[in-house]
Amino acid sequence: MNSLLRVRTAYGRLLTLCGWIAGAVTFAVMCLTLANVISRYALSHPIAGSLELTEGALPLIIFLSLALTQFHGGHIRVTLLTDHFPPAAARLALVIALLAGALLFAWATWAGWVTAEKSFAIGEMERGSIRFPIWPIKFAVCFGMALLTIQFLIDAACAAIGMELQGPEPETLE
Repeated sequence: MNSLLRVRTAYGRLLTLCGWIAGAVTFAVMCLTLANVISRYALSHPIAGSLELTEGALPLIIFLSLALTQFHGGHIRVTLLTDHFPPAAARLALVIALLAGALLFAWATWAGWVTAEKSFAIGEMERGSIRFPIWPIKFAVCFGMALLTIQFLIDAACAAIGMELQGPEPETLE
């Protein structure tokens, strides 16, 4: 149990780093949007490519923080039925749900990887007022989904041995 807790804590540090990166990208998008608004209305000259850069940043913001949200127990959980289950059955249902989430996001990671590889192979570019490659964003989305897959697996293992999954420091269920 201690080794699983150490793995979860160490993995949480990686997820926190990804969260900081997502936060920095969010701040950069806010600064770009502010500069674009000021430039557009004060100088009558918008910043070229601000829309395209903002669109490209949104997947990074979302997918680099998904696994961190799962790590902290921040995703919505519907417990209408499992609240009425005996503790062992509720834990089993949680483990099954976490494994189903891992399976779903593993598939999405694989499918996204295939799409990102094709994008890289053809040199897919954003077409707009500026041009930039799209494939790095697609690979970042795959990376974020892979992180979430791993977090689901870690959480499933923690739940299977009876650890509470409410934050970075899980507690043992009695």
